[in-house]
Amino acid sequence: MASFVVFVRAYAVWIYLLLALGILLGIKMLVDARRLSRTTLFSLDQERATEQIYRALVLIGLTILMLFVVTGLVFLVAPLAPQQETPILRGPTATLPALIFPTNTPIPTATATALPPTETPFFTATPVAATATRTVIKPTAPPALPTSVFALPAPVIVGPVPNGVVVTGEARAVNDLKFQWTWNCDACRLGPGDRFVVTVSFTDRASGGPRWVGGGTTNSFLTMADIIRGAGVEVWHQAKDDAYQWSVQVKRGDQPLTPPSETWKFVWH
Repeated sequence: MASFVVFVRAYAVWIYLLLALGILLGIKMLVDARRLSRTTLFSLDQERATEQIYRALVLIGLTILMLFVVTGLVFLVAPLAPQQETPILRGPTATLPALIFPTNTPIPTATATALPPTETPFFTATPVAATATRTVIKPTAPPALPTSVFALPAPVIVGPVPNGVVVTGEARAVNDLKFQWTWNCDACRLGPGDRFVVTVSFTDRASGGPRWVGGGTTNSFLTMADIIRGAGVEVWHQAKDDAYQWSVQVKRGDQPLTPPSETWKFVWH
């Protein structure tokens, strides 16, 4: 027990550094788990985040407990422990170096003649290393990594039909330009702050540059009149050849949760 206390006191600084790293690791695990629980939509990810939070709290608790134990050993137990420096002082004696030096001096002269045979491994080491590195680099070329960024599918447009419908009159933006879609899958549910964002784009008739307007909703439809009212801009007769196109996407704030839907077109004059 006394030797263990002496060991803890001698390496207390390193032990404190390791415990601090353990606390930082636990805090990082806790932050990552909290972030996962706030951003995920799946129950399995929620359970995984809860389990990670529990492990992080256990790690932080055990590390803090070890910190108190080490502090108690260093400042309370170590001053009361008997000093054990006397055996260490008796370890090095003057007679041992005197006996070792005479026996070691003839050994270098005998091994000096045995050094030339060590040149032979250099001929086999260089070609083996060269061939090994060349063959390993080839398989590590970037494999196919096309993984989808989005876990949820895009909404499917269902109206107005047909694709490329022609609408006449500004007042028809309420009924004839009613954008509709469906979003069906096991996990396709809007969470707090999620919405469907409809984007209408066109080529400006005057400048020839691209323009777009958009609007969000939690319903499965949105009219052109609602989009114009929310954007506060003039859109009718602003597009080249009166041609427009639109798509819908699920977003959480500015972060997209799905890829954009298929792009549909319409003519509005």
